[in-house]
Amino acid sequence: ALKGDGLIITWCIGHLLEMAPPHAYDPALKKWSFEGLPILPQQWRMEVTKNGRKQFNAVKRCLQKAIEVVIATDADREGETIAREVLAVCNWRGPISRLWLSALDEASIRKALSNILPGNKTEPLYWAGLARSRADWLVGMNLTRAYTLAARSQGGDSLLSVGRVQTPTLNLIVDRDREIKAFKPIPYFDLIGRFSTGDQTLVAQWVPHGTSVDQEGRCKDRQVVVSMAQQLTGHRGRINQAETQRKKEAAPLPFSLSALQQEASRRWGMGAQQVLETAQALYETHKATSYPRTDCDYLPVNQHEEAPTVLEALAQSDNRLAALVGKANPTLRSRCWNDAKITAHHAIVPTLATVDISKLTETEFRLYDLIRRRYLAQFFPRYEYDQTTIKVAI
Repeated sequence: ALKGDGLIITWCIGHLLEMAPPHAYDPALKKWSFEGLPILPQQWRMEVTKNGRKQFNAVKRCLQKAIEVVIATDADREGETIAREVLAVCNWRGPISRLWLSALDEASIRKALSNILPGNKTEPLYWAGLARSRADWLVGMNLTRAYTLAARSQGGDSLLSVGRVQTPTLNLIVDRDREIKAFKPIPYFDLIGRFSTGDQTLVAQWVPHGTSVDQEGRCKDRQVVVSMAQQLTGHRGRINQAETQRKKEAAPLPFSLSALQQEASRRWGMGAQQVLETAQALYETHKATSYPRTDCDYLPVNQHEEAPTVLEALAQSDNRLAALVGKANPTLRSRCWNDAKITAHHAIVPTLATVDISKLTETEFRLYDLIRRRYLAQFFPRYEYDQTTIKVAI
């Protein structure tokens, strides 16, 4: 714990408590049998996790000295549950307040500290988390035993694990695997034509019709395509229709962890764990980017005022980026600045710190470059282009 003037700061390391196993309610339930099912606790119990005993005791000692508790865990259902389940087991009866914090920059922290919420404002998240954990327990404990016992009665000897989330997810994978195995490729044929228009060449695709076309508009008969190619070769075409539309494309959002993993895999074949470890190093070791374990790709509105400082830090960190930073407009506010879309942690972005890029490994620099360029993109106008559709008749 950290101590200050009338304050004690302590922490949880994930869940310090877990649902008690069946035999904690009835020792006879150590033996699996159909007669013991269903297991429906009348009074739910929690137990300290094996690795959480030391920290749980530390938190408990702090609570014995406290007159008020301010919860400052992650700003989501699980963060609320982690804190309040400890308070419940420790029989805390004092006042509770809530520091609702989804960004760890100084401006966001100060704003949250000046707007501490009453505990009852976020308490429903705890009850939702408790319901989730009890539902997981009921499904997992009862159905795992039931299916395993049923399999054993038929000669099986494996544990058949069933979970409220895990089993439907596994079913999605199985269904997809079956679809792949049952897939029967159907050949189809395209006809691409090249038309000379002065000093340019127009490439067009034949639009088939008739009985040889499948439901997706593809020609299944090779001979039809070959015959059509022979008929069209050398003929002049006439443009029947030309339609041009101005398209606008917003900058891609800053990275969530999963989006960063996907992009790094696409570009360099990096694995998910490697990306996580590298992003963690950028955050912890180099202080170059924000917290990486986030499922959010949006940013708090109040962080927009820091944009000039962040951009200046990017330019100072790497003079090769200075020209691009100079063209950025920090007054622009893209769609990524949206408080309503923020979850426990905001998107991964560069920090206010100047980074010594010479200390980054090649892999670290690759990810850092992805993250900083995605952030930079928020301060440029939308990409605009013309899309022209032409229909040629022969």
